[in-house]
Amino acid sequence: MSRSRQAVKVGLIAISIGVAGLYIGKPALFSKPVPFLSSIGLTLWPAETSEVAVQGSGNKQQGKKGGGKRGFGGGGNQEILARARNVTTGVTDTFVRAIGTGRAAKMTDLYPEASGRIQELPFKAGTRVSKGDIVLRLDDAEEKLAVNRAKLALKDAEEQVERYEKLMTSQTISTVQMQNALLATNQARLDLDKASIDLDRRLVKAPFDGVLGIMDVEIGDYVTQSSRITGLDDRSSILVEFVVPERFANKVQRGDKVELRTEAMPGRIFSGELTAMENRVNSESRTLKVQATVDNPDDLLRSGIAFDARVQLEGDEWPSVPSIALKWDRSGPHIWLAEGGEALRTDVIVIERSADRVLIEGKVEPGDIVITESVRDLRPGTKVQLSPEPGFTLTQPEGSKAPLVSETQTSEGKAEGERKGKGRGKGKNKPADAEQTQQGEPVKSSGSRSGASRDDANQSSS
Repeated sequence: MSRSRQAVKVGLIAISIGVAGLYIGKPALFSKPVPFLSSIGLTLWPAETSEVAVQGSGNKQQGKKGGGKRGFGGGGNQEILARARNVTTGVTDTFVRAIGTGRAAKMTDLYPEASGRIQELPFKAGTRVSKGDIVLRLDDAEEKLAVNRAKLALKDAEEQVERYEKLMTSQTISTVQMQNALLATNQARLDLDKASIDLDRRLVKAPFDGVLGIMDVEIGDYVTQSSRITGLDDRSSILVEFVVPERFANKVQRGDKVELRTEAMPGRIFSGELTAMENRVNSESRTLKVQATVDNPDDLLRSGIAFDARVQLEGDEWPSVPSIALKWDRSGPHIWLAEGGEALRTDVIVIERSADRVLIEGKVEPGDIVITESVRDLRPGTKVQLSPEPGFTLTQPEGSKAPLVSETQTSEGKAEGERKGKGRGKGKNKPADAEQTQQGEPVKSSGSRSGASRDDANQSSS
């Protein structure tokens, strides 16, 4: 008796599991509420939902059997809601980036022109000096004596010439004696000039305005012509030297703007321009040496600092689409356009990508409508019903010369003139129907290139 009860229990359990499986897996069988199940609250499949499910399934099956031109994956006549924008034109961010080293516009190391013992150091390290200021003085007693001796000799020679000139009138002296006196006078002048030069060489003077570095010598040190005294830098502007690859040798030009960054001043961007270029490419490194100049009025930069230099070059124009419109699958990148009220897959090549836009190459023109979001996956030929993205208005392209049609709406409902992206890309805008934009009514696709929809970001289309 117990075995029969167990068999009955097992049978009831199996029947319950079977009914539950059919109830969950086959909703079409329960398109109408079952009295027994509805009495216990099991009404998971209302009639409306089941009818939609059956109708959708029938449409797909009909499409697979060839019931239309785009039956394969087209979803029958059912339209899919999607958001879209117009394709604009963007400009590539073409730039050259390199590491360079800065140096003062004028810089030199000071050395004495003669040997001797240091007698005076008028300035300290870090002092700003002007051109001609004496930085170092050597002992110059002998040179001063030589100058005084030369002055006396010149004075005696000049007086001798004056006496001979008086005697020449009485023909007391010959012409040869007069010429010798003149020659002695000229020689005395030369001796005085040489003595003055030797005395001046006992001084080390600043050749230009600048700031002195650390002194390598002290008063009393004996120095020679090879002894470095200190460095002198004119930091009113900084020269940054770096190299660019040879493929950019014909693109960089004098006057190009350069952005400079350095770890010595984090967060600061210094603006300069190219002021000099080497006249030949290095055959070993295949690079071209260039030089940029940046003003340094606040004296924040120093010689020897490393700079991250970036030279902006003239970019190329390409069609620009939002980043969320770009899809990937096994075939590569692609986008979905709206053409004739249907979704059209277009394979593209990515030229440049940023956070909010992608520059692409393919069978797409500025003014076409690209799908950015859709409620379902897309397939070629899927019917779409479009609505513009928030802040934008869709304009249908007309003919091959369709204008750029992306338009930004301000909070007052007026269209801004342009909408620029990070990559210097920009699209022209045309005014749109304000009432339609405010009400948020979907725009039905029409024309040669009109409606569009977008895949989900994590789905791929065939």
